[in-house]
Amino acid sequence: MNNSELKKEFQERFLELRKILNSCDLIPGSPKDEFDSLNHKILSYLYKGADMGKITRVLDSELTVNYGLSPNLKDVEKIAAEIIGWWSLNNSM
Repeated sequence: MNNSELKKEFQERFLELRKILNSCDLIPGSPKDEFDSLNHKILSYLYKGADMGKITRVLDSELTVNYGLSPNLKDVEKIAAEIIGWWSLNNSM
């Protein structure tokens, strides 16, 4: 895969992951790009082969430290599972 194709793939996955994070309604009424820094971080870890445990820790840490939220661990695990499921589906093609 050349650099242009990789950038296009990353952008497509970025937008898909944005939809997943926004569907969680973590901050009701927030702009659609509110979690783009978290989105980028998660996507970077996924490309490096992160597992559900890593994604759960990243979500928990980022939502707490950078967004000032106090998410329930079960909610964070549910979001991580959805992300890992989506990622696995996209990588099985």
